[in-house]
Amino acid sequence: MKQDIAIYGAGGLGREFALLISQINRLTEEWNFIGFFDDNISPNTKVDGTPVLGNLQTSQEWKNPLNLVLAIADPQIRFDLREKLANNKLRFPTLIHPQSNAGDVVQNRFGEGVIITAGAILTTGITVGDFVIINLATTIGHDAHIGSFSSLMPGCSISGNVQIGERSQVGTGARILQNISIGAQSVIGAGAVVTKSFSAKSKLIGIPATNRAE
Repeated sequence: MKQDIAIYGAGGLGREFALLISQINRLTEEWNFIGFFDDNISPNTKVDGTPVLGNLQTSQEWKNPLNLVLAIADPQIRFDLREKLANNKLRFPTLIHPQSNAGDVVQNRFGEGVIITAGAILTTGITVGDFVIINLATTIGHDAHIGSFSSLMPGCSISGNVQIGERSQVGTGARILQNISIGAQSVIGAGAVVTKSFSAKSKLIGIPATNRAE
């Protein structure tokens, strides 16, 4: 029996996640996608043919069991939204695209609400915290730890033994070399190459990356 699922956020990322759900359903009829929640789009508006169900208040008042995907790219906004979602009818599934490779099914650990999109490749001994987004064609090496609510944009390369603190964002095409730690709430710019460890709330840009927050 298919489970009802909705997406919070009807922008580009939400539409991509809707596609992800449909592609999962092509292999296993798992999800009944009922629509979007969005605070900036009027209810009953159609997005790619699917209705906007309402806003935050609507989701808080939902009476039936519902799986909810948070399609918010910004880590802090996604964290704040999850803090507001107090409805005990809501569940937050982990979705793994059928054309990704989630790696070692025994040694890898995934929290709730994790999204792994097409082309991502993970190896072994990896821990992914709650509500992490791993975007298109990103690779993650052995024994890496990705903190909760972090966002990895398309084409990132995370080497082995990398530690990324919670609520961090890694920009498109960024590279992090092995055995490096990045503190919580850091931002790594697109195309940056990180060659050493940095503390929390760093803003890393360039090759090699330097901290513009200092």
